[in-house]
Amino acid sequence: MKILVINTGSSSLKYDLFEMTNESVLFGGQIEGIGLHGSTHATGVGCGNQTLQRRAVNDHGAALDEMLNTLIMGPLCSLDEITGVAHRVGHGGKYLGPRLVTPDVIAELQRMVPFIPLHLPAMIREIELCRMLMPDAVHVAVNDAWFHSTIPDEAAVYGLPYRYFLDKGYRRTGYHGFSHFYVSAKAAEFLGRTLKELKIISCHLGNGASICAINCGKSVDTTMGMSALEGLIMGTRSGDVDAGLLLVIMKEESMSPDSLVEMLYKESGLLGLSGVSRNMQEVEEAYRKGNIRATLAFNAFCYKVKRYVGSMLMVLGGCDVLIFTGGIGENSPSVRSKVLEGADGVGFLIDEELNRSQRLSSNHSVVDISASSSRVKVLAVKTFEELIMARQCRDIVEKLKNEGK
Repeated sequence: MKILVINTGSSSLKYDLFEMTNESVLFGGQIEGIGLHGSTHATGVGCGNQTLQRRAVNDHGAALDEMLNTLIMGPLCSLDEITGVAHRVGHGGKYLGPRLVTPDVIAELQRMVPFIPLHLPAMIREIELCRMLMPDAVHVAVNDAWFHSTIPDEAAVYGLPYRYFLDKGYRRTGYHGFSHFYVSAKAAEFLGRTLKELKIISCHLGNGASICAINCGKSVDTTMGMSALEGLIMGTRSGDVDAGLLLVIMKEESMSPDSLVEMLYKESGLLGLSGVSRNMQEVEEAYRKGNIRATLAFNAFCYKVKRYVGSMLMVLGGCDVLIFTGGIGENSPSVRSKVLEGADGVGFLIDEELNRSQRLSSNHSVVDISASSSRVKVLAVKTFEELIMARQCRDIVEKLKNEGK
């Protein structure tokens, strides 16, 4: 069984082709800068065996053509070999678990567009095009928020009139569920423990970022809310902002709701603070050269992570494992060190030599950077969200097969 996993962003498309017999990745790629000058297509298997090509990719339709043509010229003879396609959707609305794509599912995704305005329109378009291009495959919408369905009401509710919670279902739903689930299970496996034994704080730090409190394998709180804005400072997203301040800014600058969305999603975060980049590596380089705004952006990012790790510690009533994952969490020793600076009194202490020297890879997906005196195991874990998506798609395919559909 071959499963194609597609993760569509506002200007990107990432894909992985799995052979589910042994859960191996046959091929993968990432198209960046869709609709922008200088778009690129990286292809290959694994971090050390990739080819980067510059391509003129004008829209998501062209990106899909590029992806499918590449697959046919590479690991596939025909698209008919693809049994199922897992389409990552940021939020499935009332459909919390993986769902076979139907007109009702598409309609629900369209209803959720205001909560993820940058990504969902592209995701919906991608699903519709793929269904036309691969009509015989089973198309499954896999929902990033599924893992957080166990968050209790008192942690999920907003302090708004109750009707918004009761009638509209507006609540903290969270994101990065595939990553938080995968790395927590990987950490438990690495430590020779079961998830039911552990209290875990998982920090997914990347262009999008969130922290999750995991108790006995279940998500009990997370920093992202109903939209993808709440919580940590991100690449171009603001994270937490005083709602009253936004009302003042809108009045002062005669700002429309659409302009506010543009500012909060595209012009804020690391980019907005540093004036340098949304990329933490570039922000760090500027910070080390003494750039004042880059220094502020770096410190503010790390402070927010530290603050929320502390809140999740209280939610759990203790912590056995702290995980750093995502592009920043996996690759920035400086961020990990800054986040845990001064935290030895509450049990978090890293070995700086291990923190700086250990590197994650496909063959070395978990590293222990804890100091010997740390009460909490501090791990860096390479995430593999796509595998969880592929498994969920496979389960739907097998269910349909068993039902004779």
